[in-house]
Amino acid sequence: MKKNYLLLLLLLINTVLFSQNIDFTNNAGTGDKLWSTATNWTPNGVPSSASIVRLPLIVESLVDADFTIKQILVPFGTSGDVPVGGTNTVTINVAVANAVAIDNASNNDIKLIFNGKVTINNSAGFSNMRNSNGTGNSIEFATGSTLKISTGFQPSEGSSNDFFFNGKIEGTANLRFGANTTSTFGNTVSNTGYTGELVQLLNSSIIVNTADDVVFYDGLKIQVNGNNSSATLNGENVFKSGITVGGTNTYTFNVNKNQSAMTNIIFQGGGTLNLVVDNAVTNLSFANNSANPWLTGTVNITGFKNGVIRFGTDNTGLTAQQLSQIKATGITAFALDSEGYLIDAATASVNDFEENTINPIAYPTISSDIINFKEAQNNVKVFDVNGRVILHNTAKNQTVLTVSSLPRGLYFVMFDNKKVEKIIKQ
Repeated sequence: MKKNYLLLLLLLINTVLFSQNIDFTNNAGTGDKLWSTATNWTPNGVPSSASIVRLPLIVESLVDADFTIKQILVPFGTSGDVPVGGTNTVTINVAVANAVAIDNASNNDIKLIFNGKVTINNSAGFSNMRNSNGTGNSIEFATGSTLKISTGFQPSEGSSNDFFFNGKIEGTANLRFGANTTSTFGNTVSNTGYTGELVQLLNSSIIVNTADDVVFYDGLKIQVNGNNSSATLNGENVFKSGITVGGTNTYTFNVNKNQSAMTNIIFQGGGTLNLVVDNAVTNLSFANNSANPWLTGTVNITGFKNGVIRFGTDNTGLTAQQLSQIKATGITAFALDSEGYLIDAATASVNDFEENTINPIAYPTISSDIINFKEAQNNVKVFDVNGRVILHNTAKNQTVLTVSSLPRGLYFVMFDNKKVEKIIKQ
């Protein structure tokens, strides 16, 4: 234990001794704004891998060569927005796990704006960015900027929790949204090809204003690791990924425009996904989810309408168990129609389902008493000609259907394969 403390102490001493503050002064206001000009800095020189780059001026500094530094800091007292531009890349390697790589520490409610290229590459692990003083501070990656995430990166809780992403995100590492933060993605965002996960912590909020048919996110998934977090989609076809709800967390996913290419919903426990669908939405399509059991999770739908939410392309997109885990006010049971659209089972028409004409299961098809099954079934529904469910049996290994109590007429029986067959009760 003492050895571990000693190593930690040596690491902290090394960080303090070998970090160097260097202030961008633009040669007392008369310089060329370039990072590569030594006289633009105090002390005289250019930033190095040990440098904490302090930006006290509201003039735009220009990254005109590739630099690797330890941290970018807007110091206390800075009185206006601080832009960082240029065509080259500044790589930030704070070299300490979970340390702050970008810090807007002004007390004057200003914005730190990146107009160029920034790479996060912390050799020790995750890095953070934060607003540490003014309650109106924010950090923005502006239109035309590129943020490359090579190691994990997190907008973190501070005096202000507002972050704006209006450029492009690249890389393979996770972008983690810290507790109580709000991150807004503007209409100039295009993140095609970013493959890291989006991880949301407690009470974090993502607002997506990305332009219609431009990718906000097509990576692996949104991973929900904190309770009461949320995302809001205000652009059409901007989200082409899935949602994984960890533990018992509750997550709210607001959809205000059509999304045609979402993937999987996954529960890692007994969490809740609140799916809030705007009345204007006519298509909210997920992939076939039947291969991913939802454990004890629940999907609560607000704004449900028949034929809007889709799982896959046919009625096998969800299992019977998954259908039972979907809830909406006023609806007791759900079904998928022949094209995979979620419908209220109580109002389903037999026309919503595919008829089984090859290797039928039921025999005889005309009976006053018993219908036999060629194969044992575990989920049998009987519909009348108006599409109402009048019998539903989920017992295991059913081999017969008793129809003696039914009035005479035509009925439709749905089996485990989600296809229907016609029978006649004499």
